[in-house]
Amino acid sequence: MRPASTDCRKAQRTPVGAVDCATSIVGLFRQERTMTLSAKLRLGMVLVLWVPLAAAQSNLGELLDGGAKKLSVEEFKKEVVQRELVGPTASGANLEVMYAPTGAIAGRGSNVYTPALVTIDGEWTTDDNGRVCTSMRIGGGDFKPGVMLPPRCQFWFKYKQQYFLSDSDSDRSARVLRRTVKQ
Repeated sequence: MRPASTDCRKAQRTPVGAVDCATSIVGLFRQERTMTLSAKLRLGMVLVLWVPLAAAQSNLGELLDGGAKKLSVEEFKKEVVQRELVGPTASGANLEVMYAPTGAIAGRGSNVYTPALVTIDGEWTTDDNGRVCTSMRIGGGDFKPGVMLPPRCQFWFKYKQQYFLSDSDSDRSARVLRRTVKQ
């Protein structure tokens, strides 16, 4: 019999006082597998959300030719802030976020490989060029750090009742990402 020790970590004691290491190891394996899956989900969401994004293979040139208008910072604050926005990413993931007047971002997303939702939070500001700059964290919570995306500044455009983000306001080949106000 093995005495209780740190070898079996949080092992369960049998009625005789011995440590049931098999139960403990199975529990640890499940915990490691769950953490690995959780880490994979976070990494997958980061890749899905940070990949160059597009809406129906559109680019900025097609959007502008269709009559889209670039939003000013004031228009962004009036039309987008405090509204729930939804949209797909280039890889087929779904995203639902809200830009708060306080400069916070909150939402959730899912990817094509799993229906599990992950939290999205962060901050937004504007720069002197009229871009909306975001810093977001994907996943996390419950004492888990999540994954921080690099800060990113983008221009916002409006076409009919849809909004589009682009890394450029002049490169006609720049890809765009569509967002609509959730109804």
